[in-house]
Amino acid sequence: MEITYNNEKKKFDSSVSPIEIAKSIGVQLKDVLVAKIDTGLIDLTRKINKSTKIEFLKFDSREGKEVFWHSSAHIMAAAIKRLYPEALLTLGPAIDEGFYYDFYNLKIGDNDLPKIEKEMKKIVDEDSKFLRKEVSKKEALELFKGNTFKAEILEDAELPITVYETGEFMDICRGPHVPSTRYIKAVKLLKVAGAYWRGDSKREVLTRIYGVSFPSKNELDEYNKFEAERSKHDHKKIGRELELFEISSWSPGSPFFLPDGTIIYNELLKLAKEMDRKYGYQEIITPIIAKSEVWKISGHYEKYRENMYRASPFAVEEDEYALKPMNCPFSTVVFKSKTRSYRDLPLRLSDYGFLHRYELEGALDGLLRTRILEQNDAHIYVTEDQIEGEILKLFDMLKEVYSLFKLTPIMTLATRPKQRIGSDEVWDKAEKALKNALEKNGYEYTIKEGDGAFYGPKIDIYVLDFTGKPESAYAASTFQVDFNLANRFDVRYVGSDNKEHVPVVVHRSVMGSIGRFMGIILSNGGGELPLWISPKQVRILSLTERNNAYAKKVYDKLFEAGIRVDINESNSTLEYKIRESQLMKIPYVLIVGDKEESANRIAVRTLDGKTRYGVNLADFIKDLEQKIRTRALQI
Repeated sequence: MEITYNNEKKKFDSSVSPIEIAKSIGVQLKDVLVAKIDTGLIDLTRKINKSTKIEFLKFDSREGKEVFWHSSAHIMAAAIKRLYPEALLTLGPAIDEGFYYDFYNLKIGDNDLPKIEKEMKKIVDEDSKFLRKEVSKKEALELFKGNTFKAEILEDAELPITVYETGEFMDICRGPHVPSTRYIKAVKLLKVAGAYWRGDSKREVLTRIYGVSFPSKNELDEYNKFEAERSKHDHKKIGRELELFEISSWSPGSPFFLPDGTIIYNELLKLAKEMDRKYGYQEIITPIIAKSEVWKISGHYEKYRENMYRASPFAVEEDEYALKPMNCPFSTVVFKSKTRSYRDLPLRLSDYGFLHRYELEGALDGLLRTRILEQNDAHIYVTEDQIEGEILKLFDMLKEVYSLFKLTPIMTLATRPKQRIGSDEVWDKAEKALKNALEKNGYEYTIKEGDGAFYGPKIDIYVLDFTGKPESAYAASTFQVDFNLANRFDVRYVGSDNKEHVPVVVHRSVMGSIGRFMGIILSNGGGELPLWISPKQVRILSLTERNNAYAKKVYDKLFEAGIRVDINESNSTLEYKIRESQLMKIPYVLIVGDKEESANRIAVRTLDGKTRYGVNLADFIKDLEQKIRTRALQI
């Protein structure tokens, strides 16, 4: 048997564990969590019986973190079973940042988390090994007798069934895990939330506990510092503090935009529609509700019906109706409203109709994940030869929009899946067109093999968040090539050969949903926005009550110029009023006192704390108008 490590090979006479391999080739096992061989990840103590390559993974790798956090979920579950023996185990995976475990018959709140952390610390100190065992289905059912959730998991389980034993705790698990509990040096339980068994709102309600863990206390301290910084960029917190939107239990997942938030939303919508006009789109308005048959024809119904709001609203009608979850099929009605020829293509149709999607309550996230959304959506009908040219135009629009917010894009190209429609020839042409467009724009991109939609390849665009780390980037934009939609709805155009042809449809959403895009820019800027989109662009502060009349004159001139302005005439100190304006992220504060009034001037203070004195109001207004008109980034 031959083991390859770092391109060097070593022979072993019989089965051998990764720990034994490491010792024989001089690999230091300090901080190593798990091994990776040709068939995947395995425990450090598990025997290898055939030739393979091997890697040794630490916490600094993505896969190492997943194993570490999955093991932490087991330790948390063990602590719960000690403290709350009547709780039933369900599932506990690693997630992007940490882990969770779902329990049934567990009634706790966030105030119970310190007690659970303390019990987890005891289990860590016990240094119990994670022991893997293969069992029969009958043995597994006996081990978890009385737990209907584990029984349901075992119904669909593939052989061999494996369980992991840690001290007195045992769970069904494929593994692998860290060697022992002592590896989990620092734990922080984050919150208690609700969940449904298997994500089905008709099933049992579970208690979910989220946590994160690290190999050292220093790493946990760094995480806590980062979380403190991240909280400053939490768009939900910013929305509350700046009075932009409210989330109400009356309509979960459907934000209520307050007056200032509505200004931001409408400015984004205005920008989107200006871009559409500039790049040759025609806006259409389509119904918000239709017969479900529409989505059965498009193919969405089969894959998406559990996320659709469906009903039969009229007793006299047997048809099922649905609120539209996407605009795609509706553009076909517009295309077919008259005979089209190749001269009409590309035909660019934008549609801003509200969409409704039933997202699970646990997945909802302020403006980033909602049940109602208005997309910056369009469908472009093209010939196969026009695909690349159209994608190039989309990148021009994308650059123009992203530059207004200093957004950095990350590109991914998703290619043909195994299950797909359309010939290999047309897939070749579409994928090549997308690659060419990316490369002509000088973009680096990641290829996601087989991750395209069944109807065509796509480019998904992510934007970096305030951390600048690709792993925490936001999904923002998408360009998708579709060979399915037009054919399913019998859409045709007359070609130059006087014959009917099926157009290709390019789905395009440059800003994603307007609300989500708003959440992204609020988070990235920590609530600070460019002047043109700020809900309050100027605030006037009068130094004393006797300056209020002059402050009102300044206000009137700004208001007449279309500047979004308000005035603070309160008796608070100037320092307090300035501080309040800064917290509200208002770009300009105008200070008027006796000196400014007598000289018919203003003092201008910007968010960076700099103040200019003796400024002519007319010149200030002219400068602001120019910056707003050009959507300038700098104030």
